[in-house]
Amino acid sequence: IDLDVLTQRRITELITELDMLGIVNAIVVNRGRYGMTKEISLDAPPDHIHHVLSDDARLYPLVGMRPDSIQMKLG
Repeated sequence: IDLDVLTQRRITELITELDMLGIVNAIVVNRGRYGMTKEISLDAPPDHIHHVLSDDARLYPLVGMRPDSIQMKLG
């Protein structure tokens, strides 16, 4: 996918913004000695996600992915 590289800080800011918009649900979890992390899950209906990915030529390769198969944790 032809996208710009983002820093961890910028990704965290974007996830926070998506959480405030109600698109994702980001919960901060304390893992003890392993530190704090965010568990992120999609909060939008799958058909809306499919529609958005289908309309963008750069994101179209992601159409076949299912939201429950995407796991990403940021600190």
